[in-house]
Amino acid sequence: MFELLFTDSYFFRRFMDVRKITGCTSTSWQRETSGSMKRSRNYTITINNPLVGKFSTATENQTLYKESREGHYYIVDAEVYTHDVPYHDYFYTVNRYCIIRTSKHKCRLRIYTDVKYNKQPWGFVKSFITKNSWSGLEDYFRHLEAELLEEEVELTQGSGDGGKGGLRRRRRTFSRTLQDHARPSRQYSADLEQRRDSTMGAVNIKSAQSWNITSIIAGMSLILLILTVLNLGLFFKLWAMEDVAHRMYLSTKQRMRERAEASLAPDLGPRQSVLHQSHDEARLLRAVLQDSINLLEQLRSSLLELQRSFLGRNKTSSHL
Repeated sequence: MFELLFTDSYFFRRFMDVRKITGCTSTSWQRETSGSMKRSRNYTITINNPLVGKFSTATENQTLYKESREGHYYIVDAEVYTHDVPYHDYFYTVNRYCIIRTSKHKCRLRIYTDVKYNKQPWGFVKSFITKNSWSGLEDYFRHLEAELLEEEVELTQGSGDGGKGGLRRRRRTFSRTLQDHARPSRQYSADLEQRRDSTMGAVNIKSAQSWNITSIIAGMSLILLILTVLNLGLFFKLWAMEDVAHRMYLSTKQRMRERAEASLAPDLGPRQSVLHQSHDEARLLRAVLQDSINLLEQLRSSLLELQRSFLGRNKTSSHL
């Protein structure tokens, strides 16, 4: 199992091809002063997410702990850094592979994974990163499980010993914590197994409460469209007010001219006509002003609703 996953094996190359992972290069294992061994892999992954992009380069730093015993059990940590996705410098993923021999022809593979943050983004961005990261991790490890089962079938058919299969299908809920596991050992594996059941409920709750990014973007777009329409309506109302004010200015000049002419020969009829026209224009201006005030109130209400919506989503994201 260790050779399948952590050497340049045929299985590993085939899995990379199926996952559309290209340009994979790796360094040789180097022993550290602590006694553990380290190496790194570089490759380009294909991403099926229109919000993130199509391709991204990645670096995977692997650590084989010194407590590992060849042929008995291996503990390997793999830190994966992606370089061409949004907010790539905010987070990375850690995958811990535990390979334990259970009998001459069987071993147990358990993988514990977590999303780590170099720096804390604001709530909406963190929920976006978490949702997409866990979706990608789940897809990757389910695919790995399927390929290992296929490899098991090929090995058992080739050896003609169907009763001593080396791989066994065990579906696991992803554990989202790596606390208190600095020293890998047999006791470490037993402790993690006990934690699995207690963390499964919390993981499911977080998954159920994660925001649907597409729905949020669609809702925000709808609100912005409504605000745009209201702004256009306000613009045309102000334009109408300017037109009415201009006509009232011209009418006032005309009335002043008529009054100057009528002062020489006063006549009651024309004055009453001028006053009636002035009242009509004043009523029109008041109506336009009232419509503009109503439109401004609608715009204010929409902006307050948008503000409350953002505050509510930020609180929900912080609780998550």
